[in-house]
Amino acid sequence: MNKIVRHIISQLFILYILGMAAASSEKSPEHPSGQDNRLQKGDRFQEIKAELDSAAMVSFDVLTIVESEIFDEIDSTAGKISIARDGRYVARLNDDIYLFDGECVWEFSSENNQATKRCLGEGEEVENRLGFIKKLDDYYKTSVIKENSIYRLIKKGEDDGSLPDSMLIYLKESKLARIEYLDLNNDLNKVWILKETISDSLPEGVFEINLPDSAEVITLP
Repeated sequence: MNKIVRHIISQLFILYILGMAAASSEKSPEHPSGQDNRLQKGDRFQEIKAELDSAAMVSFDVLTIVESEIFDEIDSTAGKISIARDGRYVARLNDDIYLFDGECVWEFSSENNQATKRCLGEGEEVENRLGFIKKLDDYYKTSVIKENSIYRLIKKGEDDGSLPDSMLIYLKESKLARIEYLDLNNDLNKVWILKETISDSLPEGVFEINLPDSAEVITLP
């Protein structure tokens, strides 16, 4: 799994969403000193978090850009991520697929035309790190940098190293527009939310795996 895909799958809105990260003061604007940086009643981001939490399914069309100062290069990945209230998810990134259908976890590599399938044992729960997007308040404390526009999220606990320690959330026209964070390599990750869809019901077929007839499927224990 390449670097960009790994971060989206383990964190996202994209998921990502999302490695242990910390937004640096050099790349992240600070809230003006002396001002109350807590969310106020009626703040749009508070409303967005409630909408995500209550939705039966949320979907995001995303473009992730990773800027590496060390290697002086920029990588990008485009795709769509959907997360259901019941824990199912699917991420279609470029031509690769990462999906949990409620029983089994699938990963498909288009380059190798190969998929892995691992089904959960009795009582086992899937490690769904994409789900944090629907419950941001469970994982992060929010401070306001610019009301109804820019927010800093700081992780509450240290138990899940897969999530960024901090992120910047940008709104545009009252919707999620961009997420920024630094990954373990100190590379700046920018997740652009090109389209957001909040659904009150689950469309059929979204969380079903569809592979090319020629794909090899490897079942993992």
